[in-house]
Amino acid sequence: MREKKNMRYGQFLRSKRIADSRELTLRDIAEELGVSVSFVSDVEQGRRKPYDEEKTEKLVEFLQFTEEDIALMYDLAARENSRIPRDLDDIMMYSEAGEMARFALRMTKKGVVNDDDWRRFIHYIKTKEAGDD
Repeated sequence: MREKKNMRYGQFLRSKRIADSRELTLRDIAEELGVSVSFVSDVEQGRRKPYDEEKTEKLVEFLQFTEEDIALMYDLAARENSRIPRDLDDIMMYSEAGEMARFALRMTKKGVVNDDDWRRFIHYIKTKEAGDD
């Protein structure tokens, strides 16, 4: 998983395209998204910014991304755009949960909250999600 975290957006998309059993080419992706082959190549090589929302949705469906793939893709795109991941923008900026999350992140930045605190919190959430609470 660490190698995925160090991956760039375009590298991730390229790896998903190459791993696809349909042996997809740049042309296949370009046709699906309605863009040029050079545009797809530039995105995969990191010479262009991540795809817009419309193209991203088409790509997710075409490549049949898992929820984990989608989350990672949004995180990688957000890192390259210096933004909040698109799938979290509304909750991070316009909800009480987002306000609490921003507070917790700022406390982490100050050194009040550390990685062990986050691990315990994530473990609690995963346990709750699994119904073991």
